[in-house]
Amino acid sequence: MRRKDREITDTTTIFEIIARCAVVHLAMVDEGKPYTVAMNFGYERDGDALILYLHSACDGRKIAILRKNPAVFFQMDCGGEAIAGTAENPCAYGWRYDSVTGSGIVEFLEDEQQKTNALNRLLAHVAGTEAVFSFPPAALAKTCVFRIRSVDMIGKRCQ
Repeated sequence: MRRKDREITDTTTIFEIIARCAVVHLAMVDEGKPYTVAMNFGYERDGDALILYLHSACDGRKIAILRKNPAVFFQMDCGGEAIAGTAENPCAYGWRYDSVTGSGIVEFLEDEQQKTNALNRLLAHVAGTEAVFSFPPAALAKTCVFRIRSVDMIGKRCQ
């Protein structure tokens, strides 16, 4: 990162930012071309590693790409707010935000217990609930659930 004054390397602070983000942008490569999708997510902390949980339909472009090339990059941001400049100094305008980026390899979950845990982590994050849900086996069978383990997250704070 060029602006070291904005870089966040403290894992606890990075996880505090992740807790405030609602959407992750997942970047992948499709036949040499970049492809990015925005997704809701759940997560867990495993020491200094981030485990992201995502879900979708079992087919479609995203899943086809990930099955061919499971290497991904992700980005999430939160806390956006305009920083005012002036007519005399328009370059003072800016945007205040916190962000996290990282990379990992997609692992598709097939086990019902792993899928259930992942979906519960997702609901905990997006719905703010610690309730534990059970899911009908038929629903689990037609839901694609995957995780990404990342150990190279980095945060950025623009103020």
